[in-house]
Amino acid sequence: MPLVQALLALALAGPGRCVEVVAMADVHGHAGDLAALAPAVRLVRARGPSLLLDAGDGLQGTVEASLSRGRVVVAAFAAMGVDAAALGNHDFDYGLAALRERAAEAPYPLLAANLRDRSTGRRPDWANLQESRLFRLPGGPVVGVFGIAAEDTPSLTMPRNVEGLTFSPEAAESIRAARDLRTRGAEVVIGLVHAGGHCRDLGDPDDVSSCDSGAALFRLARALPPGLVDALLGGHTHGFVNHRVNGIALVQAGARAESAGWLTLCAGEPARFHPPLRRGDSGKGGDSPADALVAAAVAPDLEAAEAARRRPLGIRLPRPLTRDPARESTLGAAAAQAVRAALRTDFALVNGGGLRTDLPSGELTFGQLYEAFPFDDELAAVTVTGAQLLDILRALASGNKGFPQLAGLAFDGRGAWTCRGTPLDPARTYLLGTNEFLATGGDGTRRVIERLPAGAVRMREDLRFRDVFADWLRSAPLERPLSACP
Repeated sequence: MPLVQALLALALAGPGRCVEVVAMADVHGHAGDLAALAPAVRLVRARGPSLLLDAGDGLQGTVEASLSRGRVVVAAFAAMGVDAAALGNHDFDYGLAALRERAAEAPYPLLAANLRDRSTGRRPDWANLQESRLFRLPGGPVVGVFGIAAEDTPSLTMPRNVEGLTFSPEAAESIRAARDLRTRGAEVVIGLVHAGGHCRDLGDPDDVSSCDSGAALFRLARALPPGLVDALLGGHTHGFVNHRVNGIALVQAGARAESAGWLTLCAGEPARFHPPLRRGDSGKGGDSPADALVAAAVAPDLEAAEAARRRPLGIRLPRPLTRDPARESTLGAAAAQAVRAALRTDFALVNGGGLRTDLPSGELTFGQLYEAFPFDDELAAVTVTGAQLLDILRALASGNKGFPQLAGLAFDGRGAWTCRGTPLDPARTYLLGTNEFLATGGDGTRRVIERLPAGAVRMREDLRFRDVFADWLRSAPLERPLSACP
């Protein structure tokens, strides 16, 4: 249903103590694109009491976000009138000092009911960080919103980025926070959670047959007592959800400021679902002008980022380097070969989830390289036995984070062998080159990394993954096929 028709249908539905809820998530630094999403958001908000909420992972992912350490996204959210945001795992990627600065600058609260200081067991004493917020909207219901960060955040960002913090179980903290909000007078309770799902069909909110029912957002909904929470607004998986589970409205609307979810919540009534708002849709058909307030707020950062993005690297790719989440890829093989060459190790390993986009053929720019490798990882040389290395590979392959990308070693999901066809010797010691994220326990490798003896992991602070890869590309024989065993 087009946006204007949906708004007209709501107007004819009769009066009620309702709130229009617009849900964003996983903006990943696309502050400039928010200007094109803002008109559709403003049209919905203009009809009455409303909230604009974000479910996390907004601060990192583009050159402009990196140059400003997320400040450009805070500026865009402020111009749009965001009312509250949850913390996503990538919001920690610039480190705690930068995140605390962004929290202090934001005119909206960052919500995280399950975030604790390890030493005190209490919420960290940061400016503008809260467990929940009560909104008393004129003409609307009293709305309570709580935030939940993913409890596995420590394995989804560098451990140094969350040092001294703990992330409590999502369900238990959601119940506690929701009950507290009800006690304080909330008539409608919304959970803003960095956990998600995916549904192929958004046509019927009560038909979940096209959904991944085992996804984290669905598991959380089923774990909550009936009637306690009215809606869960999710993120993290970049998927779309517009469904009802256990009487709770679940909404998630993609990523990178391409769209936003829209839900109407009325005190004591079932939720009303609407199609996602799309970037460039002002309700008048066709593309709309960018929102002037948001565009002005981000213009200086976008200008600086564009200059950096266009900078040529002196590298020409004869063919695209592409990713594949299920198997070895040319981009993954190239990245692993670069790590192996820089560290002079027996093998090299790169996590598939760290490769964020394909690289096109032709002259390579810094912006293209950054979009593919947005994380500021160092490299590491890790001494492991064959058995330990196989455990790491199996953990990655089973973790739904992308197939492990290798150099000097082949892996089929179960066993591994060298490029000479020799099976990996479980008792032999090997030197593995990898990135800082995996070397410190990311993507489910922690249980193996933590059991390694002292000195087994040697960090190379002088070698940055992105820079090493660019240097390797300048002299690599890119005309021949790229693989783990070239």
